[in-house]
Amino acid sequence: MYKNITAIVNDPDVTLGTITPEIHLEYAWDVKWDTLPLSNKYIILGGHMGAYDTDKFPYLDHEKKWLKKAIENKTHILGICLGAQLIADSMGGRAYLADQIEFGFKTLDFFNNNSIYDSFKNLKVFTWHRDTFDLPPNAELIAQTDLPQIFTLSNAVALQFHPEIELELFNLWYSSDVSKQELKGYPVDSEVLYLNDNLSKLRINMNEFLNQWIAL
Repeated sequence: MYKNITAIVNDPDVTLGTITPEIHLEYAWDVKWDTLPLSNKYIILGGHMGAYDTDKFPYLDHEKKWLKKAIENKTHILGICLGAQLIADSMGGRAYLADQIEFGFKTLDFFNNNSIYDSFKNLKVFTWHRDTFDLPPNAELIAQTDLPQIFTLSNAVALQFHPEIELELFNLWYSSDVSKQELKGYPVDSEVLYLNDNLSKLRINMNEFLNQWIAL
């Protein structure tokens, strides 16, 4: 089922989480982009950097050029957090620093009744990002909080939130002094409690959505 699916890792600390470990991984800083078959499906994972940080992370520039080519070729792409921002940036939108951090579990407001997104309608989704984006031309906004959270463009689906969140990932991200300072004043304890209480459902939701996306 997962034979022709590859996840692109953009940050060593942002891995598959609740996504099935059967997915093949490639690493954005090492991958030979021109060798990736455009007939396959790709998951573009998140990262602590911004889509615009190409001076610090030159591989992002190569990745955005490849994404443009792949999306124009109607390759099936699923972007998560940074992955969604890279899709927006590569296709004529703009990723940029938001006015403030969006953090915690949020309820999505939907503009589309496609059943593929049902997994995200019955449970809050986890957000943690400093950046947001303007939609590319011809993109369809599917859901939002105060910021855009899901959009589609051709065969690309972009999720700004983290459906792959699990406790191990959260603890890793929150372990740095930078993260603790960044989230000072945010209700971290109550968000971790919600995460703990809903781990099983979050895992099920992620993989139900993934299987529907694969079937597209």
